[in-house]
Amino acid sequence: MSITAEMAMETLRLSADPDKASVLNSRSGTSDALGVPPQTLEDLARTWRQDTPFPERLELARALWGQPVFEARLMAAKLLTQARIAEDAAIWDQICAWISEAESWAELDALAGAGARRIVTDLTRMGTVHDLAKSERALDRRAALGLSLPLAKLAHPTEEELGAIDDVLYWLTYALQDPDKDVSRMADSWLKSLGKHDRKRAGMVRRVVQSRTTSD
Repeated sequence: MSITAEMAMETLRLSADPDKASVLNSRSGTSDALGVPPQTLEDLARTWRQDTPFPERLELARALWGQPVFEARLMAAKLLTQARIAEDAAIWDQICAWISEAESWAELDALAGAGARRIVTDLTRMGTVHDLAKSERALDRRAALGLSLPLAKLAHPTEEELGAIDDVLYWLTYALQDPDKDVSRMADSWLKSLGKHDRKRAGMVRRVVQSRTTSD
């Protein structure tokens, strides 16, 4: 029997930790977190992905995203985090829609993790990433970095993947100087990941930023 949204929410509530919830809620200024431990969320997501095929899983994810509970939104993203998914257009569209609705870095990063796997299978989706990188909303700019992060980790990229990396590097120089520290720190992590196997490109980006800082 496939899991229902009601069953999923009951499981999350049974896994709640009031002390952790208090800390999460004090950080965010809200009162919608249950305090479910991160590892518990990962374990539940793995089980639910195995037990719920598509398209039922997408419907479950949508139902969870609509719940006024922090962990429910995280689980919605985690349910869609999978390397290989046949006919994933609807999933990609849903992830993009939720990115525009995300209200916290945790929600955004979970969605970016799911969306990054869809980009790896179809690099034409990088156009959406470049649009997010130009957004006035800091959450969107961070999303662009998270969505494109797998490119930075490719040890042996193809010519097409190298082209996609170079397109990111164009705006990464600005992300590194983003006024929002959560964005600039993630941009720095992105570049460090690239630098582990492509020092030439990583060094070029650092020099561009340095020259811009010097000229200012």
